[in-house]
Amino acid sequence: MTSDEARLEIGRGAGELARGMTELGAILIQAGVGARPRFQTELVFEELVTNAIRHGGIDGDHAVAVTISLTPEDVVLVVSDQGCPFNPLEQPDPVPARSLAEAKAGGLGIMLVRKAASSLTYERANGRNLVQVVIPRN
Repeated sequence: MTSDEARLEIGRGAGELARGMTELGAILIQAGVGARPRFQTELVFEELVTNAIRHGGIDGDHAVAVTISLTPEDVVLVVSDQGCPFNPLEQPDPVPARSLAEAKAGGLGIMLVRKAASSLTYERANGRNLVQVVIPRN
């Protein structure tokens, strides 16, 4: 099994997430990742990086590091941050709203990450959250 790997650092500044999304998209296109797994990878990336920045208590000096590994079968993202401990595996799926009037915006991201992933793991090591998501390429 061969693997290509890239690493992105995403800070808290304005435009950082968009820059990271652009760089990720270029990496995936250059590697020949198809439209569906590319969309799923971008969704996972955006959700996990946004959550780390918004809810993780990360200050301006710390970035979210994302390692992208490409194999013939999978795209593997490892998202690492120094924010508050947060295990997405312990988060329940949201309860569906009974009506459109009761529906609330947001809160679906972790569920979408789970649905895109063939594997999702979490560990807290050396003061960092490490979330690994495996997304099938086919």
